[in-house]
Amino acid sequence: MSVAASPRSPSATGDVATDATAALQEIWRSVFPAAFGRAWTDIARFEPVHTADAAAPAPPCVDRVADLVGQAFYCPAADAVVWDADTLVPDLQRRFGSAGVTVALAHEVGHAVQTRLGIDEAQSREPRRYPAILLETMADCYAGVALAQPGLQPVGGLASDAPVADDALLALVGFRDPLGVEPGDDSAHGNAFDRVSAFQDGFRDGAARCAAMTTENRAFTQRRFGSAADRARRGDLPLPLLLDAVQQDAVGWFGPLAPGWNVPPLGDAGCPEHGRTAQGPVRFCTVGGGLSIDRGAFAAVHREVGDFAGITLVASRYGIALLGALGLATVGLPAGAAAVCLTGAYTAALMEPGRGFTLSPGDLDEAVQVLLTHDWAARDSEGGVDSAEHGFDRVARFRGGLLDGPDSCLPRR
Repeated sequence: MSVAASPRSPSATGDVATDATAALQEIWRSVFPAAFGRAWTDIARFEPVHTADAAAPAPPCVDRVADLVGQAFYCPAADAVVWDADTLVPDLQRRFGSAGVTVALAHEVGHAVQTRLGIDEAQSREPRRYPAILLETMADCYAGVALAQPGLQPVGGLASDAPVADDALLALVGFRDPLGVEPGDDSAHGNAFDRVSAFQDGFRDGAARCAAMTTENRAFTQRRFGSAADRARRGDLPLPLLLDAVQQDAVGWFGPLAPGWNVPPLGDAGCPEHGRTAQGPVRFCTVGGGLSIDRGAFAAVHREVGDFAGITLVASRYGIALLGALGLATVGLPAGAAAVCLTGAYTAALMEPGRGFTLSPGDLDEAVQVLLTHDWAARDSEGGVDSAEHGFDRVARFRGGLLDGPDSCLPRR
């Protein structure tokens, strides 16, 4: 379950970054006036820097070429978007395709949008109102606005549709802050969940949504390690302890949603009916109503992504079981959709202070990764899934449950 996307072919000009910045400039010439009622001022400079050339002159706003290696930035003083053409762009192209290069540059252009809206000046007057993480979140949101526009379709074969959005989200997962960085840190850009959330808001709702972001209406989910032991484990519980803890906790959360329901424990026996393996590493058994886990497959998810990726899958199967307990269909696309949503609602409970079983740094990012790279959480009790749905949609549905609670996930009866 690697976050790396398959390699993509290069652009027609051989320079995806140059194509992308030209397209981004053109997009904001139309989007900015439509959203804000004022003309767009073209960005003065787009500057690729060949960091492998020791004799290359220093780019704007940094003292040495070495300071740019692996980086891209927007410099308000020079009104310039600058990037490392020798290391950063090839790496993003290899790992995430054209979408990875484009979303990185779209984020930096997003900072130029902020400058044109006067956010730089406002931040200098009221730094507490505009902390670094809010500015970075807004830039991710503006990147989502840009990638939703048809004008990016010619860039390196890029098309503004859900598969490309998945690659862009995977790139944002790769750009996340190191574990344990808190929202108040001056260097904070956001964890993967928050960055992906901001991108999706811009992609779906437009530039006005990004401009309206404040610390009052935007919650950040980054958190510190709860203990030295948690830090030493990098936030991951050992597998046996994890399974015992999530089973006990999930039974306590899902049970009250169907009064009188005897919530089943996790088992190893397997399901007797058709579709028992098609659901993925964790299965809901329609015969008997139990949950079965393939420990080998589950251990692989735990090892390759992290413990909360596995919890995400467990919670989704408890979601399917809940549907059955409520007399609702466990087969069909609405069942899979409800399961993902209920997984988000359950996750929200793990963010509450004072619980014995709570999230660690990186847990939400692991949920994003497994939802982007696999459709297991969205499968119904027979393993059926919407083949037209993409990771972008699953993450959005998970966020919906997290923000709006379990009632929003269940069909009206």
